[in-house]
Order: sequence, then structure tokens, then C-alpha cells
Amino acid sequence: MSPSTALWFGVAGVLAVVRWILDLSDTQYYDPESVLDYSAVISQSAAAVATGIALLLLWREPPVGRGSFLLAVAGLAAIAQGVGNLIEDTFDIGAGEWGFFLGGIGMIFALFGAGVLALTAKSPMRWSGLFLIVGATGGMLGIGLLFMGLAWLAFSIWIAANLKRTAGFGGLTPN
Repeated sequence: MSPSTALWFGVAGVLAVVRWILDLSDTQYYDPESVLDYSAVISQSAAAVATGIALLLLWREPPVGRGSFLLAVAGLAAIAQGVGNLIEDTFDIGAGEWGFFLGGIGMIFALFGAGVLALTAKSPMRWSGLFLIVGATGGMLGIGLLFMGLAWLAFSIWIAANLKRTAGFGGLTPN
């Protein structure tokens, strides 16, 4: 895992929490009319794309080897979800709904699977699976955004702390 992975999880976490906070003001993201509505749509899409980038970076240097291909699946699905949301809600193109829906479902299942496989690995890094499972429960909707955002922020801090702790030992080992 690298500092850029930690950074992208942090960015995704902040964007997801911001999107959840915008929800508290009763935004109409599904049919935006105001600046606040469009801010909700854009932050939702940006959180999904940032999540996808973070997961693809994590896939390149997975904390544990088991199920790492699911991180790539989840990353691509998250990007599809973000782009689909942007197309559907910002530009009012109904076909974007499929990207949002299928991307979201794919991301949730792939994250959950990767998390379970990581937790069952015999590795000191297996606890990374906990962050993936909590992030999967978010699903990028409603209060789940808060859970996802907090999971990504905590994962970002955990990655950074492990990088700092192992810096003198050549970095984190994948297994």
C-alpha cells in the first residue's frame, strides 16, 4: 500500500461525509434545481469515483493476496456508479441509472467479498478487510454514505499509520 492509496481513501471519505451532510438539508439530488442540489449530485459522483481510484490503487498493492481481484472489480464498479450518477442526475439521461445501479451493486458485493477474504487470511494486514466490509455497507446512499465515509477515513489513517510504522522495514508486505 502506498501514501497515494491512503490519500485517495481520505478524499473519498471526506466526499462521502460531505454528501451525507448535504442530505441533511433535504437536497433533491434526483432532480436537481438549486446549487445545493447539484452539489449533492457532484459530491456523490466524486465520492464514488474517488472510491474507485482508491480501490484500484489498493488492488495494485493489496494488503493481503486473497481476493485482491475483487478490489479491481469494486473499483471499476464504483467508477461506473459515479459516472452513471452524474449522467443520470446532472444531465437527465435515464440510461445513467443503469451505471449507477449496477455499479453500486457490483461495488457492494465485490467489497464485501474482498473484505471477508481479507479477514480470513493469515496475515497481520487481515484487519484491512474490516474497513472494506464497513465501506461496503455504505452503498453510497443515505446514512450508508456516512458509514462509508467514516470507514474510508479510518482506512486512510490506518494505511498511513502502518506505512509510518513499517517505513524502516521496507514498507508493508502484502501477505
